[in-house]
Order: sequence, then C-alpha cells, then structure tokens
Amino acid sequence: MRNPQSERAGLAREKRRKELLHAATTVFASKGYWTASISDIIEAAGVARGSFYRYFQSKQQVFVAIVDQFREEEKLLVQQLDQLSAASHRDDFQKQVRIGIRSWLEFYHRNLAAARIVVQDANMIDPASARKREDLRCSVRAALSRMILNRQESGLYHRRISPDLAAHFLLGMFDEIATNCLEKAKKTDLHALADQFVDFELNGLLSQGQSRFTPPYRSEKPHAARMTGKA
Repeated sequence: MRNPQSERAGLAREKRRKELLHAATTVFASKGYWTASISDIIEAAGVARGSFYRYFQSKQQVFVAIVDQFREEEKLLVQQLDQLSAASHRDDFQKQVRIGIRSWLEFYHRNLAAARIVVQDANMIDPASARKREDLRCSVRAALSRMILNRQESGLYHRRISPDLAAHFLLGMFDEIATNCLEKAKKTDLHALADQFVDFELNGLLSQGQSRFTPPYRSEKPHAARMTGKA
C-alpha cells in the first residue's frame, strides 16, 4: 500500500542530495578539488553541516557521486549510439548522425562543470572512478566502431578506413570540441556546431570538384588497419 508521506519524504531527500551534488560540482569546478572544502559546499548549497553528512561522509565521497552520476548519463548516450547504428537509408542516417552529435554536445554543454572535474581530476582523486571512466570511453569507441561498420556494410560509408581507427578519430574530434569550444558556446551555437561536426564527418575537407584521395597502401577492405588493444 502506498504511503504518500513516505514518498514525499523520499522525494525531499533525493532533491536535497541533488542540490548538494550540484553545489559540490560548482565549487569543485571553480576552486579545484584540493582547495575546496566541505564548508564551501555547505555554504553553496545553503544547508547545515549535518545535512551534508546525512548524505556523504567525505569530500571524496561526494566527488565520486558526481563522477558516477555523470557516467550514468553518458551510458544512456552510448545506448543511443547503438540505436543510431540501425539507420540504413542515406536521408535517415544523415538526420540521425546530427541527432546523435547534438545529444552529446547538449549533454556536455549542460554539464560543463562536472565534465571539467571528471576529466581533469578523476585520475588523481579516485583511481577507481578513473578506471570506470576509461571503461565507459572504451564502450563509446566500441559503439562508434559498430556504427561505422554497419554503415560500411550498408554502403553508406566507404571501407578504406578501419572502423576502430575511425572511432578513435571521431572521439578525438569530440574531445577537442568538448575541451575548447563548449565553454564559450551558447545554446543556439550548438545547432551550428553540430552541423559543422556532421559536415566534417560525412564530407571531409575536400571540395566537391576535387578528386578523392586514395592512399596507395589502403585497400577497400573494412579492416585493413585495426587498432590493437581495446576498441
């Protein structure tokens, strides 16, 4: 039997926990993890010290919670990559490529502070979080590789580049954008940024009047050069 009072209390606790996570993310991003204190987080959240310790035992524990929350949201985007792999018609897949990159850009833009501390600080603060982060990046590369291979097999992409290597290329492009472009981008800029990314991914830099460059060592086989190790 439902207990409305208990449900309201549970929602209130979850809301307060999210407020603490948001405050900690802001503080860590502005002051740096090592300089920031629990007092800073409490002040930013506007709560009593006891409220903090009701949810987290230490500064490191709240940092790990931020990393875990960030990673869980990224997992949903990885699942979306696999769904986008199914597109087999050119018009559909061009639209879906744009939807996919827009989703990632909007996620990072919405979580710039969290992304900054996860990328910059996880290795030094919590090695376990860093390993989880790298495992997720491997999943992203694997999903990209599957997507590229599916499009090669359907004839949408050529087969001269290994899917694994192409996945590294695309992820590296996105890392550069996430590191250097999104900080100054406005919400409206994300549309144009997504279009530029998709245009580069699908069309490259050669003008339409130029002949296609085909390296003499590259064949049309899809796995002519595979990356070693994880995807």
